[in-house]
Amino acid sequence: MAFDTRNGRLDLTCLALALALAVPSVLAVRPASAQGTAEAASGTPARATVAVSGYGEASAAPDQASLTFSVVHQAETAKGAVDAGSAAMSGIIAGMRELGAEDRDLQTANFQIFPQYGQADATRPGPEQTNEIVGYEARNTLSVTVRRIEEVGAYLDKAIDLGVNQGGDVRFEIEDDSALLAEARRAAIEDAKAKARLYAEAAGVSLGQVMAIAEPSVTTAPQPEMMKMRMAADSGGSGVPIEAGELTRSASIEMVFAITR
Repeated sequence: MAFDTRNGRLDLTCLALALALAVPSVLAVRPASAQGTAEAASGTPARATVAVSGYGEASAAPDQASLTFSVVHQAETAKGAVDAGSAAMSGIIAGMRELGAEDRDLQTANFQIFPQYGQADATRPGPEQTNEIVGYEARNTLSVTVRRIEEVGAYLDKAIDLGVNQGGDVRFEIEDDSALLAEARRAAIEDAKAKARLYAEAAGVSLGQVMAIAEPSVTTAPQPEMMKMRMAADSGGSGVPIEAGELTRSASIEMVFAITR
């Protein structure tokens, strides 16, 4: 540092150099990542796992069936069609009760009225139907639960005799399938465990404890025993043959196992 005695001023160049030498050096430090900090704090790496899915099924014979059939009638007026259909359905419902159906077993599934249009002159070009309403069609559909499988054929015969002229869908069911579903879930867990053991053996590691279990979905397998029969207006006195088969419940399970070295 120099002081000019001639004009009494401090030499600014020397002063700047002196201040720079007096300021200590500053070091830039990059903070550690959150993951690195967590691992450093715990002292252990993340646990290795294996995730697998399992599938299981269980089958049993159905113990009841749901029948759906309709009466369809046509008349010149809507009231005439409805009255004819209602009279026929009243007789069918009474017949179902005679066979043992209770109030809880009978349900109206559908009721519809459709206008019927006249046919156009086939010798002239244009639409097949005219805009003129020439009559009406009434459709009344009944659903019946049959709680004894061996009586399904008798219910169908009775319905045909009493005037059912359309439908005849038969769906077999299990009233309480909770036990069957539990069996399917156990099978799914065993399937997942077998896969995990196989993967661990192939990888040269050992399985540890179960870390997680999840059930993504529960489904009913396709049922080939669901029949859609077109019934004739007259059964001819012969019984309707019925085969109930089996119903299948299925379950899927996702499991995660720890891996030990």
